[in-house]
Amino acid sequence: MIQIGSLQVSFDQRNIQRNGVSLRIGARAFDILEVLYRANGAILSKDDIMDAVWPGQIVEENRLQVHIAALRKLLGVDRDLIKTVPGRGYLLVARGAQTSEAAETGETRPPIATALQLPSLPALVTPLIGRAAEIEQLLDHLERGPVTTVVGAGGIGKTALALHVANEVHRRSGRTICFVELARASSSEAVLAILADTLKLPMCDGQHRADALYDVLAESGCLLVLDNAEHVIDVAAGLVEALLVRNASVRVLVTSREALHIRAESVLRLEPLAVPETGLATQEMLAYSAVELFLSRARSLAMDCAADERSIALAADICRRLDGLPLAIELAAARVATLGVEGVASRLDHQLDLLTGGLRSALPRHQTLRATFEWSYALLDAPSRILFRRLGCFTDAFAFDAVCAVATEPGMSIAVVVSSLGELATKSLLNVEFHGPIATYRLTKSTRAYAMEKLRDEGEVHVIASRHMRYMKKRIEESGPIHAQGSRHGADLNARLSLDDARTAYDWAFSENGDPAQGVALAGALVGTLLDAALVHECCERARRALDVLDTLPAGSVDVVCEMRLCAAYACTLVYVGENVETAVSLWQRVLRLAQAARDDAFVMRALWGLWNTALSIADIHASIRYATRIQQIAEHGESRSTRLLASAMLAISLHCFGEHEQARERLEFAVAALGEPGSEEPPCGTPGVDPLIFCNGTLARIAWLQGKPAHAMQHVQASLNPARRDTLEPTLSHLLATVAVPLALQCGDSQAALRYLALLRSQVATHRFAVWEDYAECLSVQIDRQSNDKVSALERLEPALQRLIKRGFRRVIAPFIVLSAETLANARRFVEARARLDDAIARSETQGDYYFLPELLRARGWVELQHARALDGSAREERARCEAQARHFLNAAMTLASEHGAVIWKLRAALDLATHHLERDEAAQALALLAQFDALIDLNSPAPDIQRLGQLRHKLCAAGAPGAQVSAKHVAARPSPHQRPSHLSRTD
Repeated sequence: MIQIGSLQVSFDQRNIQRNGVSLRIGARAFDILEVLYRANGAILSKDDIMDAVWPGQIVEENRLQVHIAALRKLLGVDRDLIKTVPGRGYLLVARGAQTSEAAETGETRPPIATALQLPSLPALVTPLIGRAAEIEQLLDHLERGPVTTVVGAGGIGKTALALHVANEVHRRSGRTICFVELARASSSEAVLAILADTLKLPMCDGQHRADALYDVLAESGCLLVLDNAEHVIDVAAGLVEALLVRNASVRVLVTSREALHIRAESVLRLEPLAVPETGLATQEMLAYSAVELFLSRARSLAMDCAADERSIALAADICRRLDGLPLAIELAAARVATLGVEGVASRLDHQLDLLTGGLRSALPRHQTLRATFEWSYALLDAPSRILFRRLGCFTDAFAFDAVCAVATEPGMSIAVVVSSLGELATKSLLNVEFHGPIATYRLTKSTRAYAMEKLRDEGEVHVIASRHMRYMKKRIEESGPIHAQGSRHGADLNARLSLDDARTAYDWAFSENGDPAQGVALAGALVGTLLDAALVHECCERARRALDVLDTLPAGSVDVVCEMRLCAAYACTLVYVGENVETAVSLWQRVLRLAQAARDDAFVMRALWGLWNTALSIADIHASIRYATRIQQIAEHGESRSTRLLASAMLAISLHCFGEHEQARERLEFAVAALGEPGSEEPPCGTPGVDPLIFCNGTLARIAWLQGKPAHAMQHVQASLNPARRDTLEPTLSHLLATVAVPLALQCGDSQAALRYLALLRSQVATHRFAVWEDYAECLSVQIDRQSNDKVSALERLEPALQRLIKRGFRRVIAPFIVLSAETLANARRFVEARARLDDAIARSETQGDYYFLPELLRARGWVELQHARALDGSAREERARCEAQARHFLNAAMTLASEHGAVIWKLRAALDLATHHLERDEAAQALALLAQFDALIDLNSPAPDIQRLGQLRHKLCAAGAPGAQVSAKHVAARPSPHQRPSHLSRTD
């Protein structure tokens, strides 16, 4: 008797019993049951069953279905022992059958798994870094469902993850693990042979071999791990489905570069390891799994490597450039023992040649990065291979229209393109990202390197690179500049472009095999993008290179708009990157000539703006007023109110530099109020990143301080900084910090704010490589730090930076540094040099109309004479008298000019020096008369150093018993204790 579920069956006697009672069943149904039983668990097709039961007869299929239904009704609760395999046929589950002897003794056949001699799992050589969450996810998947596939790119760590999960399953549940490596398989027969070899089972022929293997696995209760299944994915899918039909409780874990796509499957897509962003602290970098893996692997080969902060930062950069791909990171780390971290980092541009030498125990395709990609490339069909290698020209994310424009041929249908993209994504060679309804695509850097290698092998680089360059130029011109943060086109990702792709196209155009003329055209579109992204230094270099090539091309090779864009971009940037500022004048004049000839009013205005701004940078105030006036005249004939307001503000800034502070203030306050009105149109500007409101408020801050209102000055500083910090790109912020925020915070008595602003300035300067502002920041630092008595050291720091600024022709607001330099020279008793420096600055200011600082230069000149007089001994009475007379002349001239300009602070400084001189000569009344005039002009409670010095001097006059000093000092006595004043502002030293 044979036991099938609750039935006892004798095929010899053609009898079926349940609990000893015979049951009635049709002859054909009995025959079908016997055919299914003797198939030993194999799937029989409907034709096979009907040929065996109704040999030589034509039978309708529904008759078979009726008998199958009768058998299932007879089996009752065991009806599921007869399985229907859709599209294939039927099978009788073997686990339901056992001999009558076993049934009579109550013994059941032990699970076949107990008889299997499975090989042990591959050893876990190292801990799995950064995959704890994925391990738990897979364990949960395997507990809830029969089949889980780990999908990911080659080298992402699928096998290592599967091994750790399998070991954890065995540790937690004791379940036997059957680990099958399919890398060597190339057909269904090969898969079965590897499976039989793994299970240590003898091989049979034909379908019986497959069925026997499936039966063993189905009954074993093991966790089957199919590793590297992508190249036999259809065979693997069929195998797993067959197992599920035999035993729904089976558990299978698959690793592949694409999913099985079967009904019972759950998919875990394995992502790269986490990599740190740039600029993080060392401890923060160490917390990222990619960096941890790199350092762990590197130190296993060279224990003392990568121990310092620079090496860790380089390791983080390597991990970023390798996109967090574990295999690539391990191969790179293995090279550290030979090349060092810096050597590996410097050679990553050739990563396919560098990243070799994997573990000897690894599969051949995991021993080099190139082999990993070759494995995937070989699995692609011909159209997908073509598309894949051509997509290598894209450095960053790209959209579908970019694929069609660059990587396809005119005759290639959209259906083929879509199918090929799907194939690449399925096989984990292409990343697909969704931004709302829009899909974008991206190759990892390593994948792109391999694609470019294949593109070179096929000789297609020139054709595809030319298409790519033309596409980038067209898209920039259509969509406008690329914004680094995507703010401009945030709602339209299809219009956004990759700056890295534009750079790639530019670099190819100017390479040995490129197209220089097209490169110049692309550069004309690209420079605006670089300016808008605050990449000033890069913009300068790329514009200069394009202009050098442009000047060698035949006339008419490039349109005039492109030439104007390049000249304007170069002129804008060289002011900041360390070039000679005066070169910008000729460039802007070239733009003006071209714009006038082309009747391009927008570029005429831009050229005049550039000339005005350059004139301010070289401190030619007369020229700046002329250009501002021309802009205002043009604006008056236009329809844009914002343009007129901007022109008025530009003229106001020039007037301020000319010494007309009150007129400038009135114009600027009107412009600020009008430009800040709700709904007002955005004002135009000559250079990207320039916000007129910011510079208007910055200039108002300087005027408020000059007019003796330090508190108002700091309010304007904040008003200019607030929008700059939120919205404005460089170089606006550095300009504002250097010429307004730092010096005014210092002069208004807020030394802590000055230090904060200086730190931010230096950070921005280092980030953007602004050579001019770097030197400027060093001069500001000397001003702040000169609280020590090391005057020689201050001069040693100040002189090189100041001379570099002067050599470049940059003289915007450098008079304070000239004064500081002259005072430091005088303190060192180098009076001749101090006089010469100030005389030169005074003459230049008078010639070019730079009257803003002229009273201060005159005051400093008089102070130097006083210092010289104090340094003379008693025998040099005539020389001393001459010096004192000269000092009084310059100090009085400074006060007179400051009064004309309404510059209260300049007048106060000169008056303080002259009053100190009177006090030294026991002329207290004259000193008091000088100081009394400021009572109604300034806030005597201000912490500004100059006002604090006024209070200190009045106290001295009180102590000297000067008539009227008691009354004048009442305000001073009522004040809190004066703040410590930086020593460089003292005129009594």
